[in-house]
Amino acid sequence: MESILIYFIAGIFGLAILGKLTGKTTATFNKAGYSHYFMYGLALAELVLTIGLFTHYALFSIIGLLVIMLGAILTLFRQKAKPQQYVLSIVAI
Repeated sequence: MESILIYFIAGIFGLAILGKLTGKTTATFNKAGYSHYFMYGLALAELVLTIGLFTHYALFSIIGLLVIMLGAILTLFRQKAKPQQYVLSIVAI
């Protein structure tokens, strides 16, 4: 059961990483007031932490990914986003 959840979380973050690296989330980051460097740095952090899910440091990776998702929720809250936009962030937590 644990491994299914890890693969599910890795899949969610894998798609998020692809979205950032292909530039599909550039408008979202610009709207939130974040730079391109922050977007690519976040993608790198997500990549490292996602890979870390499959190592002995999985607990630290989970904590790091949780912090990233809490930051995403705080950004949505700060932007006064509609509740439907919170769904993916909450599911990932």
